[in-house]
Amino acid sequence: MNGHSLRIQLASIFLGFLLLVVSSVTVTFWLVQTQQNDAAIINLAGRQRMLLQQITRLALTDPDNPALEETIAAFQQTLTALSEGGTVLAGNGRSLTLPPTTHPETIALLGEIAILWPDLQNQLTTPENDARLQTDSETLLVRLDAVVSSYERQAQAKINRLRWVQLVFLGAAFLLLAWGYTIVRRQFIQPLTALDNAAQGFGNGSLAMPIPALPDNEIGRLGKTLETMRGQIAAHQSSLEQQVAQRTQELTTAFEFSQEIVQELDSAQLLQSVANHTRELMQGGAVSVCVLDKDDRFLELVANSGAGSQFVGLRQSAARGIVQPVIREHKTIVAEGSCASCGFLHHFPGAACTMAPLQVRGRSLGAVCVVRLQRPFSNDETRALTLLANAAAVALENTRLIEASQQQAKENASLAERERLAATLHDNLAQNLGAMHLSVDLLANDLAAGEEEAAGQRVAELQGNLQQAYAQVRLALTGLHEPEPDNDEFLTAVQTALADFETHTGIPVEFVMDDKVDIGLTAVAQKQALHIIREALTNTRRHAQAACVQLTVQQDQETITINIMDDGVGFDPTQVNKRNHLGLAIMRTRAERCQGQLTVHASPAQGTHISASFPIRATETPELEIE
Repeated sequence: MNGHSLRIQLASIFLGFLLLVVSSVTVTFWLVQTQQNDAAIINLAGRQRMLLQQITRLALTDPDNPALEETIAAFQQTLTALSEGGTVLAGNGRSLTLPPTTHPETIALLGEIAILWPDLQNQLTTPENDARLQTDSETLLVRLDAVVSSYERQAQAKINRLRWVQLVFLGAAFLLLAWGYTIVRRQFIQPLTALDNAAQGFGNGSLAMPIPALPDNEIGRLGKTLETMRGQIAAHQSSLEQQVAQRTQELTTAFEFSQEIVQELDSAQLLQSVANHTRELMQGGAVSVCVLDKDDRFLELVANSGAGSQFVGLRQSAARGIVQPVIREHKTIVAEGSCASCGFLHHFPGAACTMAPLQVRGRSLGAVCVVRLQRPFSNDETRALTLLANAAAVALENTRLIEASQQQAKENASLAERERLAATLHDNLAQNLGAMHLSVDLLANDLAAGEEEAAGQRVAELQGNLQQAYAQVRLALTGLHEPEPDNDEFLTAVQTALADFETHTGIPVEFVMDDKVDIGLTAVAQKQALHIIREALTNTRRHAQAACVQLTVQQDQETITINIMDDGVGFDPTQVNKRNHLGLAIMRTRAERCQGQLTVHASPAQGTHISASFPIRATETPELEIE
């Protein structure tokens, strides 16, 4: 512990104050005791004057009084104690020990009294002249007054010395206080203020300002420690800022790279773009992009940038060599020198290479490899390659999904076209052919019966049916849409279908619709509803053996409901063979294509009730529309 230690300096200040207080108290106590003794001596000296006056009085008035001898003895004893020291009885009856007188003036005065006292004492014992006795007594009283004054002057001198001592102690206290304040200010306040300012600067993120030089003590050593910490924190902060800037640049580059490659919709062009960008960003001599086959057993080099373009199409196992930890464990690795197990890296002896997996959701799609001759790859570069590889993997997966969705869309379009043709041929051409078949049978009967007029009508009906069938086939093949009908056209078409049904079957049909009903259906929904009505009537004609049919149109706030009911033989819906009752499936599909719903209620010998509900002004779905 050196001499500049705060503890030593503070201990010195406290010790100085302690010594000062103890000394002041001791001196003051001593002076107080001395004053008490001086006061007792002054009292004794004053009592001597009283004793002398009492002696003179008794000697003049009552010489035989025994008190005279006692008073003379007390005066003599006190005079001896004042001059030579000794024990004397004070006026209050307390024994008092006096020290020998050392003051020259007082010694001289007491000496004069000692000379005058014997003469006066002789006159007291053999009084001769009262006037002389009175005169000698007054002379001695004057000397006693001088002794009292001498003692008082000595006491006052001591009091003055006490005041000076107190002033000295007060000055010493001020000096000690000033010294303590200086030490506290220089060794405590100023260093702590500097440390507080530095700490506030640290809190505000300012690490450039160094901590100023501090005294060589505990706080100074603390300041040096903080200065060392400041330097280390500033260095770490600078390093972290550089790393953050580098990571930000990597992320920005990866984001720009992903934004660019995500626009590529062709997988081959995408992979070639990945190879070119990776070579540019990594400053590599050659870059290869390999993808796994469907069985995840082999890697095929599908894109290359830089040297090694002749290896495009190279296939090698994904279960051995340098590619195994990349593909199986999803690790980015760095290797020095060539890899004999890799057909691409084998042709770059002595080069540094790094390889990152192309992975999406823990599934490997392939790998990207960078080769460089100048210098090895750092951790930051391998991390950047990993980010680029992840972005490329996502873009590749999206491209594959887009290609798959496009292929699926083509297949769905083809299937929808087949369903449209099947529905159109079933609902239109099949019904017309069925009607033509019935007309041919009726025509044969008319010809056999010789009813030429009826036969002519049958022939005209056949011609109309043939023209209608021809138009329906052309419409189905070209995929054209019929003009959008309005409500009147829709109702007319429904009534025409009911009239045709009655004409061909002879079964009466009851059509019920409230005048308040507003057919608020789209054109597609009207067309599909008309097809459902025709199909339901066809099924009734073929299978129901009904005596009457009823068709109702009802409306609520959101839907239009069309009900087709007959009193025929009915059927069990659970026993329907879908292949033989394709019409029910198509009717249900037609309703669902318009966001509607079709329900069939039937049971043996209880008739059939078909209900088709359509939302009013439902959204059309053109791509799924069935003509």
